[in-house]
Amino acid sequence: MPNGRVFDGFFVGSPLSFSDAVLNLAERELGYLNFTRIAAVGDLFDIEAEERTSVRIILVDETMVGDLEHLIVKLRAEFPNTHFALAYRNASSACKIVESTHKTPDLRHVGFLPMQIEVDRWVSVLRLLVCGERYVPSELLSPEQSPHALSPGPRPNSHSETADAEATAQDAHLTDRELQVLRSVAEGKQNKIIADELKLSQHTVKLHLHHVIAKLGVNNRTEAAVWFLGNKDKIERR
Repeated sequence: MPNGRVFDGFFVGSPLSFSDAVLNLAERELGYLNFTRIAAVGDLFDIEAEERTSVRIILVDETMVGDLEHLIVKLRAEFPNTHFALAYRNASSACKIVESTHKTPDLRHVGFLPMQIEVDRWVSVLRLLVCGERYVPSELLSPEQSPHALSPGPRPNSHSETADAEATAQDAHLTDRELQVLRSVAEGKQNKIIADELKLSQHTVKLHLHHVIAKLGVNNRTEAAVWFLGNKDKIERR
């Protein structure tokens, strides 16, 4: 983050939902964030006003989905620089947020953090959320997906579906450089950081990302990152 500044993040829930190990992992992987666990959504309003500007992300446990729905408008007003996400294990809890966006537009700014996915994917999704990307797993949006599917990308249920997913990854015809850029985007890195790491100009990074989005047939970098996370294992076996 800019100037080495340290920001704050909050996990809202019990130690059963967010263990010390989860907090330690988040802090280790995102060194510019100090994470704290608090018990209830309402406790967020006890944070001093001058301290709220440094809060980068608030992750609410699925058991408090009702409180998040009820208080999201007030939360966004009180924490204007903060990104919000629902951490869930049961997809039906997350679907409540998706289904309520038509009556509470502020819920469209709430992302999702699946808690039962592989650690590397979990960290990648967390990075995306911290950077302000609204991550929504595809199974929460597609009615034909099982409500119990929890991986960030499509999870094949048959041999034919597996073959289709592999063909999709191959047919995208992404170059090695485009895959490098896409992998970095999925890790939540901004264009400037990607450019520095790959020794490219920011303009070239944007151009590669534009080609990736076009080849994948997605609408933006978030959807491209979701595609990568869902196909990561197949891509890395190529």
